[in-house]
Amino acid sequence: MRAKRLADCIREKLGRVSGLHSLILYGSLVRGDFVPGTSDVDFFVVLEDGTDPESVLLEIKPVLEECSSSLNPVEVDVAWEWLSNLSDPINLGYPYKFLTVYQRDFRENHVVLLGEDVVDIIPEYPLDELLPGRLECILRNLERFSGNRKMLHILAGETARLMAFLNGSSLTKEDVLSTLRKLRDEDAVRIYSAYLDGRKTGFDERFLREFVLSRVKKMAEKVRK
Repeated sequence: MRAKRLADCIREKLGRVSGLHSLILYGSLVRGDFVPGTSDVDFFVVLEDGTDPESVLLEIKPVLEECSSSLNPVEVDVAWEWLSNLSDPINLGYPYKFLTVYQRDFRENHVVLLGEDVVDIIPEYPLDELLPGRLECILRNLERFSGNRKMLHILAGETARLMAFLNGSSLTKEDVLSTLRKLRDEDAVRIYSAYLDGRKTGFDERFLREFVLSRVKKMAEKVRK
């Protein structure tokens, strides 16, 4: 099992890290739908309050990258937060997707590599309270990534995934794609399928921008109802 081999490697190479409360693996590798060359390996670092994040990340990130290298991920993504901020990530810390709109998946699909579990600290926010903020974040990133077709495709893929999630899908890639097909949204299917196929970016910027804007508008209208 990939997740177990990765966990064993990290635990073998990392001893006690000062200021580290928890090191958690989550996402597709734990869910079981990781695709080499397409997926990221996702870690969450929880720090004791007041700990310098740079010093901890400098110590652990080389090990995370080394142990993940055989999996051929697109990125080794390392998010971090201070422990006390987890009591209200929206107002105290950074509202990561996995702590807010996708928190159910994080709760069900995570492995504590070092330290203590933190899921009982994180509040369960109602989805209708989380969605407006997530949609605003997508629109901000749409402007932020202007001119960057690769990042716009990733953002469009995330928009398609959110559409599927709001229509009952889990976050597994197969389930997302199946739900998009049931919605009969051909553009969403094309974008998400290409994203899964090695993150190929064969779409022009105008098409991607129009897709994101139109689907965000539809999701916002659904929330208001």
